[in-house]
Amino acid sequence: MKHKLKVLYSESQIQKVVKQLAKKIEKNYSVIKHPQPLVVISVLKGAFIFTADLIREINLPVQLEFVRISSYGTKKISSGKIEAPLLLLPDLSNRDILIVEDIVDSGKTIRFLREYFSAQFRPKSLKVACLLNKSARREVNIKADYIGFDVGDYFLVGYGLDNAEKFRHLPYLAIDG
Repeated sequence: MKHKLKVLYSESQIQKVVKQLAKKIEKNYSVIKHPQPLVVISVLKGAFIFTADLIREINLPVQLEFVRISSYGTKKISSGKIEAPLLLLPDLSNRDILIVEDIVDSGKTIRFLREYFSAQFRPKSLKVACLLNKSARREVNIKADYIGFDVGDYFLVGYGLDNAEKFRHLPYLAIDG
């Protein structure tokens, strides 16, 4: 299958937004006296590049954790079924948790994670940062606390996002199709 990619956000546009998000996060969490680092939970695989860039810009102690959860598999459209093959985490009870996601579209993944972390750990605070917000595809009433870009109903690749495991390595975000 031939892919026609059209750049939507350049590497420099992405880095500018990452820095802006990091400053907002830093400002909001720096007012809290933190006896423990901010827990940043990156949703694999798509958010790993965004998370790495984001935490390097946050001037606060951070504890990095990962979960692997998906509703896409190798398809372009969410199956609607949440698959969570990796949810192994240390005890994060009564901690400030920031979930970092590549894209919030249907909202089901974030709803699942919020409910799971709230029940499992009763966090002091639980917020969500996403690089991309695709509200046109929202199926549940979920809103991220920190949003990089609001995007239309495109299938995007690059900067960690893939199409059947291709294009994650691109330093920009592109429309695939």
